[in-house]
Amino acid sequence: MNARPLRLWPGAAALGLQALALLLSVTPAIDAFTRFFFMAGGPGVSLLLFLVWLLFFSRLPRLESLQLLGLALVLALAAAVGVDASVRGGLWFYGVPVSMLVLFLAVALGAERPAGWRRLVLASGFGGFLLLLALVRIEGYTGAYLPELAWRWAETHEESLEGRVATGSEIPATGEAAAESIAEGAWASYRGPERNGRVSGFSRTLDWASAPPQEVWRVEMGPAWSSFVASGGRLFTQEQRGDREVVACYRSGDGALLWEHGVEARFSEVISGAGPRATPTLAGGRLFTLGATGILLALDAAGGDLLWRHDLMEETGAPLPQWGFSSSPLVAEGRVIVYAGGEGEQGLLAYEAETGALAWQLESRGMNFSSAQPARLDGVDLVLFADTSGVMAVEPESGSVLWRFRPEDWQTAPMVQIQQIGPVDLVVPLGDGVGLARLEGTRTAGEWQVREVWSSRALKPSFNDFVFHEGNLYGFDQNIFVAADAASGERLWKRGRYGFGQVLLLPAAGQLIVISEKGELILLAADPTEHRELGRFQALDGKTWNHPIVAGERLIVRNGTEAAAYRL
Repeated sequence: MNARPLRLWPGAAALGLQALALLLSVTPAIDAFTRFFFMAGGPGVSLLLFLVWLLFFSRLPRLESLQLLGLALVLALAAAVGVDASVRGGLWFYGVPVSMLVLFLAVALGAERPAGWRRLVLASGFGGFLLLLALVRIEGYTGAYLPELAWRWAETHEESLEGRVATGSEIPATGEAAAESIAEGAWASYRGPERNGRVSGFSRTLDWASAPPQEVWRVEMGPAWSSFVASGGRLFTQEQRGDREVVACYRSGDGALLWEHGVEARFSEVISGAGPRATPTLAGGRLFTLGATGILLALDAAGGDLLWRHDLMEETGAPLPQWGFSSSPLVAEGRVIVYAGGEGEQGLLAYEAETGALAWQLESRGMNFSSAQPARLDGVDLVLFADTSGVMAVEPESGSVLWRFRPEDWQTAPMVQIQQIGPVDLVVPLGDGVGLARLEGTRTAGEWQVREVWSSRALKPSFNDFVFHEGNLYGFDQNIFVAADAASGERLWKRGRYGFGQVLLLPAAGQLIVISEKGELILLAADPTEHRELGRFQALDGKTWNHPIVAGERLIVRNGTEAAAYRL
């Protein structure tokens, strides 16, 4: 027994600090990078303080505190060896806090008991925790950084797809006729033809109360956060199938798989899971795709034949981004423009669409998960791109930089697309969960002037884009839907907890189609005065971060496990 009672409050304070860090890490109102800092850094800081208390201020005999610490270390190593590989990445985030709690309880509950009692409590608590960990696997995290658990012995979705092959029987012949048919599609790029989530050519006002969308087909998909592009009665997307990264073509009428093209590549990380991140681009009968490990492909869209290929990591020395290569290729003036983030000037790259030859390159570095954006600013066709240094405007054919501008509140790791809202007006995301800025770019006597009109935290997108309609912005302030005035940046309303979802605009109808993080489809009025839901239903099962599309009269949605088509 100790002559003096054990001092427990410093250990409790360290646990309280860890609990606060965990709470902040799952608070979506905080930007994602700050939340990830709390999630990853909290265990380190609190563990250091906890060990200082245990060894020097708990009043435990030094030998006993070392014995307890040694036993905890042995059990922690056993956990690292015995649990599923997917759980090991989460041991730091959640295993360290639970270990601290079990160790504290062993000390506190055994304060008036023999030393062996404390070791028994520690071993029993750890044993129960290890048994739980041994039974589960982590299949990723939500946008709020909450783990998604499954039984360890359950078949993975990827395993259920093994052996699947193309089943379609109406693959068109290659050649000019096929290329012309496929090139006619109205949704041939990421988030639509202008990359702004705006559905043109659909004039009907939807009434989901009396005429809800009817499911046409549903198919299983390999994991990916890619969206679809559509043309000529076909849908194109990217998926992960085991150790192969696959570009797949589906028939839009019934969801039949027509062809696939695979390469040996796999990317996976603990937060988002496995699979490609970018969306294909269709142009001139060709399909351009960028995989999560930086493999850029040009395929014949009719049959999937390889036309040319580049490995961006190998050719430019680019590092593998934390969440994988995510730049959806942009085709402009015969150039395929993608972000690599390679050495020297090998940052933003443009390749000849026909041959794959390098056309131009610009220096651009750092984590970046956004894509090049086409625009016509003050009568000039250009390409906008955001990186860690700010926004740049580039002449697409030559690669000449027309202007650069860094908004005052700019932060790193661009995630979502720049939005053009007028002839000279842009709305620019400032960073992951940071806010937006409105820029004005004008040209006088051949000279560009760019100024910042406003900066706002009223709408703070993470990896979920926003849309513009009749002077207002609609999108996600992290996990809550928001309307904001584009003239001032002021919030109009904030309501609708849809998780980290995505949104489409039906401008003719003045309506919004939202897909929630949980796979619900919600129809909203694009009304700046109030939040009005016009209908909702469960469209997909599981986490849904992928952008929906509208192809003709059909709404196509997908996530990492399935895709479905609904007749609007």
